[in-house]
Amino acid sequence: MNEIICISGCTASGKSAVALELSTHFENPVIINTDALQVYDCWKILTDRPLVNKPQHKLYGHISCSTNYSVGDWVKEVDKIFKLNSKKPRTFIFVGGTGLYFNALLNGLSQIPQIPKKVRDFANSCDLTFFLEYLKKNDPDILEKIDIKNKRRVQRAWEVLKATDKSILYWQSDNTSSLVSSSDTSLLLVEIERERLARRISARVDYMIERGVIKEVEKVYKTCWDTTLPFSKAIGAQDIINHLNGDMSIKNLAQNIEIKTRQFAKRQRTWHRNYMKHWTSIDPSRMGELDIEKIIKKVKASN
Repeated sequence: MNEIICISGCTASGKSAVALELSTHFENPVIINTDALQVYDCWKILTDRPLVNKPQHKLYGHISCSTNYSVGDWVKEVDKIFKLNSKKPRTFIFVGGTGLYFNALLNGLSQIPQIPKKVRDFANSCDLTFFLEYLKKNDPDILEKIDIKNKRRVQRAWEVLKATDKSILYWQSDNTSSLVSSSDTSLLLVEIERERLARRISARVDYMIERGVIKEVEKVYKTCWDTTLPFSKAIGAQDIINHLNGDMSIKNLAQNIEIKTRQFAKRQRTWHRNYMKHWTSIDPSRMGELDIEKIIKKVKASN
């Protein structure tokens, strides 16, 4: 029987290291990326994509940035991985910070009709204020469920309402079957103190700049930059472009990316409190042999 482990947590909390460490304790492990931006081949440094071992790691850097990749596409690829590995028991370790992906994996995916191109094109020309005002009048309940500062999420809610005349909440209540059962899955949430996370984020930003993230973004900007596609939402991408255009100093660049990353981590913590409060909390700095053994025993006991 397959063993399923899900590992989530804030950005820069050390999720990938935890997944890699745990994988060494299981036979035939498969680590599956559960991060919406680490799927893109163009973002290696910007998303701090871990070094991957092709036979062991799946769904990392395999999608062209020109592709409008969605959670539905990810679910289909995970299902394909399960089917390709169905002949013998495997340990599947899902790791990442995208709550929507974990939700689709554990609870199923809502069958929202495809948004017509004319609706999507019009939405892409509108600003956040337009969507918020419309939803406040026509679908106020959704504003209590989503991050109203996240233009992509708010725009999506507007598009669904406009295209189907039904709230996205309606469609989300009619999910497809989940790929795995949460009751048979070990759910681990990597959590560290906010001060330590802030230091890790600061160090990560400095390291990204040292590794050449500016050149990485510059290459994308010159070849395939498109603000209507999901890949362009990666934290720091637009700030680096502003720097390349002479609108931001290198010092301000680092500060902006750091601030936005901390703000993103704050939104992730809110998601964790709302949707992952039953997950087992772990601190990577305190994962001694005893803790690892406890986690392994719990994983095997649940399967």
